[in-house]
Amino acid sequence: MGIKEFMLFLHIIFASFWVGGMIFLVLVLSPFVRKLPIRDQAFQEVGRRFSFYGTLLTLLGLFITGLFNIHYILGFPNLFNFSNQYTLTLWHKIGLFLIVVVVSLVHDLYFGKRALESGFYRIMARILGFVNLILGLAIVYFAVVLRFGG
Repeated sequence: MGIKEFMLFLHIIFASFWVGGMIFLVLVLSPFVRKLPIRDQAFQEVGRRFSFYGTLLTLLGLFITGLFNIHYILGFPNLFNFSNQYTLTLWHKIGLFLIVVVVSLVHDLYFGKRALESGFYRIMARILGFVNLILGLAIVYFAVVLRFGG
């Protein structure tokens, strides 16, 4: 396995952990935790841990491996060649990624930390988490489109 294949492999692992973790939280963990008497504390602890592993580390890993993938697959000089569909699709993916970073920061550092203070913060944290999941799935869609040529 060469460096190009290894970087793409890592990129897919990071994406799987990130999106898969969000799907797991929504479909498996949240329905269970809502039934617990310590649900608020459980959500805070799970949120804190996932914020570190599932957001901070994976988004950083996706950013770094994404730069390597741009270099090996497209080349940085071609990144601003908007005459081909591959580059346009890549920019859609990059744009969504940047939005995800902002939404994640607002979710994790503001609303998530205050979710116990009021229903408004709790609802906003849930909405932003859901928005992040939808954006993550859209990024996966664009990755599939890129895999088939753009």
